[in-house]
Amino acid sequence: MTRRSVALTLLLLCAIAAPHAARAADGPLETAAYSWLRLLDMDRFADAWREGGPLLRDGVTESEWIEATKRVRANWGPVESRTTVDKGYHRQIDGGPDGNYFTLRIQTHFANGGEKLEIVTLTTTPTDQQYRAVAYGIKR
Repeated sequence: MTRRSVALTLLLLCAIAAPHAARAADGPLETAAYSWLRLLDMDRFADAWREGGPLLRDGVTESEWIEATKRVRANWGPVESRTTVDKGYHRQIDGGPDGNYFTLRIQTHFANGGEKLEIVTLTTTPTDQQYRAVAYGIKR
């Protein structure tokens, strides 16, 4: 293999991995949200439901979550890019108790579905203090 073909191969591998790679500026909120979104990207909807916070799991059954998420994301293809465009802190969200909630608005480009705005709301759980998704939505 020539140097040029090795360099091209590495460049292609980086391009494929780029939408999922952590960026230096990412903090714990982005890391948690993007890791959870990767489960959806890999069609691991049950894992995403299980990894979500209690508020998510209490609000919808696993089978309802899987069916609804499959239907929403059907035919969009792989993620080509994902960029956090806004973050906000809230003490309250619809359907949830008072707490510390962080909402990330993430501009996502899907190969077959174009641009979408994914909205992920996170909170920490009292048991493990990890950020967990408690709400997910998409604006088309």
